[in-house]
Amino acid sequence: MANLSAILSQAQSLTDNERYEDAYNVLKTAYEHNSDDAELLEKLALAAQTIDKKEEAVTYWEKLIEVDPASMVAYSELQDAYYNTNRYKYYMTRAKVKTLNGQVSQAIPDYKKAFDNTQDSEEKKEASILMAKAYEYVGKYMNAIDEYNKLMTTSPDIAYNLKVADLYISMDDKYSAISSLEQSAETYPEDETIKNFLARLYIEIDEPEKAEKYAQDDLLKIKIKLIQGKNDEAFGLLNNVQDKENADYYKLEAEYYYNKNEWDKCWESIDRFGKYAPNHPLIYQMKSLVCSQKNQIHDAHAYRGKMYIAKGQPDVAMHEYLQAHNADGSNIQTIEEIIRLCEESGEKNTAAEFYEKLYRLSPKNENVLVKLGDFYFDMGEYNPASEYYDKACEITHSAEVYLKAAKCYEKLKREKIARDYYEKFIAKAPVNNPEVAIAKDKLNKLSDKNAGDDEGILEKIMRIFSKK
Repeated sequence: MANLSAILSQAQSLTDNERYEDAYNVLKTAYEHNSDDAELLEKLALAAQTIDKKEEAVTYWEKLIEVDPASMVAYSELQDAYYNTNRYKYYMTRAKVKTLNGQVSQAIPDYKKAFDNTQDSEEKKEASILMAKAYEYVGKYMNAIDEYNKLMTTSPDIAYNLKVADLYISMDDKYSAISSLEQSAETYPEDETIKNFLARLYIEIDEPEKAEKYAQDDLLKIKIKLIQGKNDEAFGLLNNVQDKENADYYKLEAEYYYNKNEWDKCWESIDRFGKYAPNHPLIYQMKSLVCSQKNQIHDAHAYRGKMYIAKGQPDVAMHEYLQAHNADGSNIQTIEEIIRLCEESGEKNTAAEFYEKLYRLSPKNENVLVKLGDFYFDMGEYNPASEYYDKACEITHSAEVYLKAAKCYEKLKREKIARDYYEKFIAKAPVNNPEVAIAKDKLNKLSDKNAGDDEGILEKIMRIFSKK
């Protein structure tokens, strides 16, 4: 048998010659071996419509949606086909088209009409589920909850019970979620998922005794014991846990050692927790708490800064790092974090202030020297900029630093020094660097008339005043 591409070309040729029946038969034969090909299904459905085989066309359009659920042409054609034959399918198809087009709120009335135009329980169920999902998508949680409650009655499924609880939590209504889950626990008394869900919620509202009533998971039971201050019981349960190699286990172990004031062991457990949950905010929160207990003020604030960064709250993190800097002004890592946060938020002046502090602590740090040079250069203060670039050039292995220095001295009209730095840049930079040609042109244009390059009295005074 010819390959599908050749068959599609043959069918198109027959169609072009108005041999529609023959084209349809060719495509139908190919369908026997290619029933999941979307392009074939679309052409076959259109061919069936052309020769007025409406029922067969509908079959192929429906099959196309199974193969390609986002096929707008299939939905459009089916919508027309269902209009006079099946009102349920008509409204469902129209709703799905609107949903695919991002018009979810407009799809909801069509899901309702679909529900009202059928007596089939499975069809009603499908309409209700999609309507509930649409309500949830547009943020109408109470409407979604009503739909799921109806589904609980007509088509009981524990998934609907859990969904209702999730929706209440989305509304920040934990008490309604608890009430709903307690009813669900009566309906499904053997289900551990519901009970553990309830236990976690009772922990969140600080009612560990009620949480203890429902907890089925071993780690959850340990958590409750630790909250209640029953540390020895919690430790006994920890020792009996079979699978210890996971984040939850080490988090609880860290809590136990924290409660027992065993700071070193607590720290080790936090590190083990971190291996399973890298960069989790709780890692830094717990370390901050340990540091506070050990009166390590700088580290306590620094770890809280890391926690807020992990949470995506850089403004609050900055406050913590500034507190850490106040506690220990010589900590280079803290200063570097403050600078990074300043640069990310566009606070150049504050960044420069801390680069100055970092320079005093680490005067041979090339990156710091260049950053300070860049800051003053951008401010148009070329004398201090040149000083920092000079110092960076003494230790640099980067051609770009020479280029920065050359441009700065050119601004100062110190042509001899500018030429010297341009030459160093050209010697060090890769030949394919586009700045090389520009630098060579600069060299040709710079005059040698100030070969001595002596500073005037005014320039000397200005350099003295600009020194930090």
